[in-house]
Amino acid sequence: MKKNIPNLIALLLFIYSFNAEAQQTRSLWVNGAAGLNSSWILNQSAYGNQEMAYASTFGLTGGLGVNYFIDKVWGLSGSTFLSRLGQNYAGVQAGADAKRQVKLTYIEVPLMLMRQIPDLEYPTWISAGPDIMILLNARQEYSREGGNELPNPAGMATGDITDRFKPFDIALNFSLNRMIDLNYSRNIMLLFSINSSLGLLDINGADWQLDNTHNIYASSHNFYIGAKLGLMFKARKFGYSRW
Repeated sequence: MKKNIPNLIALLLFIYSFNAEAQQTRSLWVNGAAGLNSSWILNQSAYGNQEMAYASTFGLTGGLGVNYFIDKVWGLSGSTFLSRLGQNYAGVQAGADAKRQVKLTYIEVPLMLMRQIPDLEYPTWISAGPDIMILLNARQEYSREGGNELPNPAGMATGDITDRFKPFDIALNFSLNRMIDLNYSRNIMLLFSINSSLGLLDINGADWQLDNTHNIYASSHNFYIGAKLGLMFKARKFGYSRW
């Protein structure tokens, strides 16, 4: 009997691990995640003033979400994030070195369709879907010493510039998500994701869609790429179905 105990334990562990894996199908998870984005405003708008070079721009993001795994291949996810986007600029403007920061704060609601990448050690999913973005506020910081007079000095005014932007944006969001079990019962997982979002709408308000110094106007769009880290907790299992 004692000789059979190791075999029995191994069998029980095998059965346990198999059942735990099966629990992922038709299961609902909640998660919390935070991360850092590198953000851009594609096609800058200097409101008729000379444009400056892009500078590195980073912003924090964080929020809560839910994931529902339909089967071993497909799933759905929805999240609500608070994200700092925008763009920094630095360079010569009107004959003098200048710095400009446009800080945009959005509530993001990405609604994603998920598909698992097969044959990997840890569950890895690619996701895509619309990203609804609601603008909370926008601020501008600007500094320049000396140089010539700007064509539109009011455009570089510091402070609240929320009225210059549309109140919402719609983007396409893409992400790569890896999930790692943190306990044997498989009800807690570590979530790591790489996200990218491209805005589809011109974010400039109608009154601020001004031509540049070449008498050309190009629409401005949000864009970011970043990484998030979080925890996932199993909230509910719907029925029983094996992977």
